[in-house]
Amino acid sequence: MLDLSATIDPTAAAAGLSRDAAPFAVLRQARAVGIRGALVSISAIDGGAPKPLGAHMAVLEDGRHVGHVSGGCVEAAIAAEVVPIIGRQTDEVVRFGKGSCFIDIRFPCGGGVDLLVHTRPDEALLDAALARFARRAAFAIAFDPATSSSRLVEAVRETGWSDGVFLRRYLPRTRLLAIGRGPDLEVIARVAAAAELDLAFATPDEATAASLAALGAPITLLKTPGQAIDLPIDRWTATVLLFHEHEWENAILARAAAADGFYLGALGSVRTHRERCARLRGMGVPEDHIARIKGPIGLIDRAREPGMLALSVLAEIGAARAALDRA
Repeated sequence: MLDLSATIDPTAAAAGLSRDAAPFAVLRQARAVGIRGALVSISAIDGGAPKPLGAHMAVLEDGRHVGHVSGGCVEAAIAAEVVPIIGRQTDEVVRFGKGSCFIDIRFPCGGGVDLLVHTRPDEALLDAALARFARRAAFAIAFDPATSSSRLVEAVRETGWSDGVFLRRYLPRTRLLAIGRGPDLEVIARVAAAAELDLAFATPDEATAASLAALGAPITLLKTPGQAIDLPIDRWTATVLLFHEHEWENAILARAAAADGFYLGALGSVRTHRERCARLRGMGVPEDHIARIKGPIGLIDRAREPGMLALSVLAEIGAARAALDRA
């Protein structure tokens, strides 16, 4: 058995990356030092399963692994069965759990999954995938087990099988652009970080900025109301304004409402939101842009305590993101 501990640290290679991107980074680093590995994907589900169709793990030829295809209970056992497949260098689809010949590997939920073991992900594909993850681009990969090959595909509506090829769709993870000051911003930022969202912040308060710095996300320090700032908003961005001094909102909301994000909301009551919309009309903001602004925000009515507000707003954002992905 190879001793790979001195040449690659899978945990370090995956640090800071999304759960989709991390297995690709580990496999790419391994390939760079001549270590073989496989990309393992859930390609079918029979009954219950703790992870969705297309969930990945990377397995290296010494059995170390990154990622999850269960709740964490059987990954080591699965990796041990994948290692001989890596040695054969031929893709295989293997059943684990319900209906499997591996009677000692069972999921607590009682379901079964087919795992597609892709043994030869080449460097060009790994590089292309990682580049798309980095620039938050949607894409897909077509895995063909008959030829043990894979290729990049630009447009796929959903993950699944088509004509013997497993198509895996990748969408950027949700970015939260949170703008405001004080505990409301600080708490929602920490909860969103725990939920593994991409983060970006803007605040006029230096103490708030200092509190957020430990999260390692970009922070813009606002100097004056009306300041023009770059808003890193793409289709998969949710923007939330958490100000009690609403003069800070106007210019930011006008720009954010014209952008392509899937969610835009601002803190405040029904009356506050009505006044907000009137101000934006007075600035000449189009009515269809104003209509995109959610207010009051959150699924829980009148949530005022920062922790409950964070849960309420992030749940609303999660529901909106799920609807976007289904569209």
